[in-house]
Amino acid sequence: MDNNQLLGAMQAFITVVDSGSFSECARRLGVSQPSVSRQVNYLEEQLGVRLLQRTTRRLSLTEAGQIYYEKARQIKNDVLEAAQSISGFKDTPSGTLKISAPHTWTETKITPYLGEFLSLYPELNIDIECNDSFQDMIEDRLDLVIRVGELKDSSFIAVPFGKVRMVLIATEKYLKRHGCPQTATDLQNHNCIVFEDYHRLIFNGINSSQEVSISGNVSANAVPVMLAAVLQDIGMTVLPDLLVNQLIKTSEVIDVMPEANIEVKNLPINQVFALYSNRKHLPAKVRAFLDFFKPRFH
Repeated sequence: MDNNQLLGAMQAFITVVDSGSFSECARRLGVSQPSVSRQVNYLEEQLGVRLLQRTTRRLSLTEAGQIYYEKARQIKNDVLEAAQSISGFKDTPSGTLKISAPHTWTETKITPYLGEFLSLYPELNIDIECNDSFQDMIEDRLDLVIRVGELKDSSFIAVPFGKVRMVLIATEKYLKRHGCPQTATDLQNHNCIVFEDYHRLIFNGINSSQEVSISGNVSANAVPVMLAAVLQDIGMTVLPDLLVNQLIKTSEVIDVMPEANIEVKNLPINQVFALYSNRKHLPAKVRAFLDFFKPRFH
């Protein structure tokens, strides 16, 4: 059995399952559809079992195919991680650093400093993928992931980049027109810019907490939209302090309740952290990013 041919056939089989068809697999791999069919047939012949049930309408895994797919996918991930473990492993950061980070945090905390960062490391290229969802770092070949909230996967190393405090903000013009809320209950009399369907806030005190419902004529799933509405004096909103501190410093917006400890119900946003693979040796390019950007997230 030729090992190289077997690995190629295994890759074709994984891609067929992931893509759902031989034609889409061929497109992704840049080969012909008959070539993909031959590789999968070769794999089944070598293993002596049928891996896929083929009909004119769909493909499905046999029981043996499901077991083989799971094992083969793990082997593929191990191979990718082995390659990643030595990429950028030099005294001087070099090569491509692939990062995934949420859109808003990329705009406010990464892109303003890209020029300075790259001037320090001229041999380094940076590839930023804006994404708010958790991803398979190995499958997506990511070196580093920036996320906000709670850590859900302990298989990665998490580096805290900063605590997040939720702040209630509005413009001076809006507050002069509608008054400044003094208590949590007062918010029910204000036009609030709401993030998606998260319209309940929790105000935590020393010995108790109070939950209030907010509403308004604008809701959005993106921070820039929410900020634009606030800056146009439409209403007030609650956002992470790390994203609006500069606007507060320049008096473009006002921290309406600076002493309040506010949470958005069912939306845990308490910390920014960077994730990287649990590897014994940290590549120089990842270390360079962590050392440079961590202070800028505070």
